[in-house]
Amino acid sequence: MKIKLNGEDLELQDGAVLADICSKLEIDSKGVAFAIDCDVIPRDEWASTKLADGTEVMMIRAACGG
Repeated sequence: MKIKLNGEDLELQDGAVLADICSKLEIDSKGVAFAIDCDVIPRDEWASTKLADGTEVMMIRAACGG
């Protein structure tokens, strides 16, 4: 299935959950937040938040500095 991640297509396996995005992109989940339909999804819900084909997800990464 394909989702939109920050406006770009990302291919994931059918039945994927939000936590699978970090695995697919090989990124550390620390300092990352996800939103679906402008609703931030709490980290403890990532493993149970199922994604469907066409879901639009926004990934926000924290940055240090000023």
